[in-house]
Order: sequence, then structure tokens, then C-alpha cells
Amino acid sequence: MPVTGRISGIFGSQRVLNGEPRSPHAGVDIAAPLGTPARSPANGIIRLVVKDTFLMGNVLIIDHGLGVRSIFIHLDSIAVAEGDLVRQGEVVARVGQSGRATGPHLHWGVSVGSTPVDPMRLINKKFILP
Repeated sequence: MPVTGRISGIFGSQRVLNGEPRSPHAGVDIAAPLGTPARSPANGIIRLVVKDTFLMGNVLIIDHGLGVRSIFIHLDSIAVAEGDLVRQGEVVARVGQSGRATGPHLHWGVSVGSTPVDPMRLINKKFILP
């Protein structure tokens, strides 16, 4: 797990904004205190660092190889730069409440190619390629 904390949002849950159904949640939300270290879940290369987006706030994408990528959203701060090599367990960012977030948490999304997958399936070692 990139952060230790309470799971506050699960993959695939229906989101509702302003009373309107939206796309299913494409990640897992992990509630943790502001500034909690967020660690790379596996070795990889930092492919994207973007700050201050309207909805997602501060964003980080890690390319783990073989088409597998992690995205961290709502970060307080980012400790790496695009092109950096990171190792599993390395601190890459800090939990935040940036963008459109109701409290401090890490949104962790995982995709294989362009297909979002449940990050918890990776943790539980029950991951099957789509």
C-alpha cells in the first residue's frame, strides 16, 4: 500500500456530483492525515508531475512497466520529478487535499494500458490482466 490509512472510497463505486450520476470511481481512496508520506507501490519511472489542476489537484503518474501505471491524486506535495527512477517503498509525495477533495486522502488509481483496474487486487495478489 502506498499509504497506511482507512479506505474511504472503493474502486467502481458510483459517484454522484450535484445530484447527477457520474462515472464509476477509478481508484481507491485512502484517508490519512495531511502530509503523510505516500510511497511508490512498485519500482517505476515518474512519467508525469502536474500541480494545481482544478479537479485532481497535484497529480503524479508512475510507470511500472508492461503497461501498468499508478496515478496519485490530491497530493499536498510531490518529492520527485518527471524521469526519476523510483523503488518500491520510496516516498514520492505527501497526502493532501488539493483539487476537489473533501478531506485529506490519497486517491490511488492503477491502469493496465487504458483500462482502470482495482488497486486492491494488486495488493491482494489476485490481479488478472484484462
